[in-house]
Amino acid sequence: MSETWRRLQPLRMAPGWSIDMNSLYAVDPSPETVEWFYGSVLVSGHLSHDGLCFDVRWEPEGDPGGRYEVDFLRLPGIGRRALREPDHLGSWSTRSRTALVTALEEFMFTRELPAGTTAPPAA
Repeated sequence: MSETWRRLQPLRMAPGWSIDMNSLYAVDPSPETVEWFYGSVLVSGHLSHDGLCFDVRWEPEGDPGGRYEVDFLRLPGIGRRALREPDHLGSWSTRSRTALVTALEEFMFTRELPAGTTAPPAA
């Protein structure tokens, strides 16, 4: 069996949160590790009782010069049985994996968006 899972980035999760997708590895981007930075979502989580959600991706995908991009959302309805689009709460980005982990953990525990979050465009 593959031991790749041992390289996943540890995250402290607040009660009630679920991780839906996790391919965020504890490696930093470089030409040698670029294969770890492909995929539309690296890590995604949600809080089912109030619909808070985050999705993390690397942009541009597979480019060691890119950055982590995080979308913060609120899913409508109860849990994932939504009939309309999620509300986009804002976006945040960083090149630092440790800053990313801190921002995600703080969001899960405090439900507050990280400093520097860009508000979504007005509808």
